[in-house]
Amino acid sequence: MPKQKVSIEDILKQSLKLFRQKSYHNTSIADIASACGLLKGSLYHYFPSKEALMSAVIKYAHEFFQKEVFSIAYDKTLSPQQRMEKMFKKSERALLSDGNIMGNIGVETARAIPEFAEHIRDFYKEWMSAVEFVFKEITNEEDAKKLAEQTVAEFEGAVMMSRIFRDPKFVHNAYERLIDRFAAFSLPNKN
Repeated sequence: MPKQKVSIEDILKQSLKLFRQKSYHNTSIADIASACGLLKGSLYHYFPSKEALMSAVIKYAHEFFQKEVFSIAYDKTLSPQQRMEKMFKKSERALLSDGNIMGNIGVETARAIPEFAEHIRDFYKEWMSAVEFVFKEITNEEDAKKLAEQTVAEFEGAVMMSRIFRDPKFVHNAYERLIDRFAAFSLPNKN
């Protein structure tokens, strides 16, 4: 028996889970409605289309990372290394346990649905900015920007490899390289 009412957050959580498991193109509105305990037509009362729902899911995931991950970069009660370690450990847990919605949807839909690509670019820009902010405390601005881009790209690649090989070692190794790279810089040598 379908539920009469469900919250938007419940729909976003269920949709996120299904999109991670099955991909955007292989997930139907009927799949999402069923997972939420709704009739297919009822889901359209909340979102006018699958594209609108996916945009909301991307924003929902982005907001999670803003609050739970990116904000750590700006927490001056922690040392720069502690912030970097904490930020990437939280990322690792979220991305390995649930899958990388931004990377998956970005690759799957970037050309077909440009609106998604724009939201996903915003996510990655914010992630690189947070990492760059921390790196700026131990190196010059130009190097911090390059290191931030390299770090996020390497971590994203490692998440993909971990999913493909079903082995978290790729992410663990990327994390260890990040910490080694970070430790190689010392505050007295900052330019």
